[in-house]
Amino acid sequence: MQKLPEGVRVRKSGLLEKRFTINGCRYSVYGRSTRQLKQREQEKRTQLLGTSRFQSKAVTTDQYFETWIEGKKLSVKPSTIRVYTSYYRPYISPIIGCIPLEQITRRHILRIQSEASSHLCPATNNILLQVVKILLNEAVEDGMIPQNPAKGIKPAKSVQKASETYHRALTPEEQKQFMNAAKGNFYYELLAFQLLTGMRLGEVGALYWSDIDLEKQLIHVRRTITRTEDGVFFIGDSPKSQAGLRDIPINAALSDLLDRQRGRQLLRKPGFRQLCFPSPTGQMISHGSVNQNIRRILSQLGSQGIHIPPFTSHALRDTFATRYIEQGGNPQTLKTILGHSSFSVTMDLYSQVLPNTKKQEMERIIIEI
Repeated sequence: MQKLPEGVRVRKSGLLEKRFTINGCRYSVYGRSTRQLKQREQEKRTQLLGTSRFQSKAVTTDQYFETWIEGKKLSVKPSTIRVYTSYYRPYISPIIGCIPLEQITRRHILRIQSEASSHLCPATNNILLQVVKILLNEAVEDGMIPQNPAKGIKPAKSVQKASETYHRALTPEEQKQFMNAAKGNFYYELLAFQLLTGMRLGEVGALYWSDIDLEKQLIHVRRTITRTEDGVFFIGDSPKSQAGLRDIPINAALSDLLDRQRGRQLLRKPGFRQLCFPSPTGQMISHGSVNQNIRRILSQLGSQGIHIPPFTSHALRDTFATRYIEQGGNPQTLKTILGHSSFSVTMDLYSQVLPNTKKQEMERIIIEI
């Protein structure tokens, strides 16, 4: 029998019941499927938000947020809930949490933005602003306030493009030096796999052997490592976005690598044989452990007089994309391989490659005049 979601039980009649609490009051909805329960719970929450009790001028931002975040759990991933709460509670709540929604002004939002700037970089501060806008936009839709006081407030300036910060690809020489030094490391095959596919580390860590289709020579990317609201990692049901659901062709280099990895695992205990790239104990990998190994390899290179600026495993995804474009790959195809939701994301993150390839592209163009 399929495991029921938290808060759901089966009644004697066979109907499913979902219990939930809003502002200390318990409510129940009933249905014949979990999907129907979610729909009815959302309808109930919307109905309650429309009552005079919730429209009272005494309703604070904190009270609205708690009701809003519970409703969000029906439609977004736990990791997204964690993002909302991690921005709201330390940065938003101390400033407007006790203020009634109707009394929030543009000045309050600017204060949130200003005070957070001493703790957050501009890019992160702008994510905080987006959370404020999302929350207050939905308060408008729920009829709690007539308009969003955060509307029109501009993001912080001096935000570097992702391609100029942590989205840094290794140069061909750095790539060669690093991968040579990584040979013999437990995670060598995993790092090489990222370099050959451009997959996110969370997607690689959630890859099962059943996702490798040798007959069709495809890698089916169907899930990723994600977090619960409490920060606990687990393998989720879907990747970062709908675009993340994709198939990546297996070329000769990938085929050889997968054969080696399969052979390594057959020599180990059975627990290793489900995940393609488990940890040394046969469990789900952790980002921290993989990145710690990268730092160790860089340290070894440094002791040999080879200095490569620090990077995380994500740089291997960036390096794949860079080599792909440098070697004449189609950016639109790259978008689908990387699982980006829009073409602009692909070109923004990897636009640093273009200055080096423009001259080569111009050399290939022949126009009669």
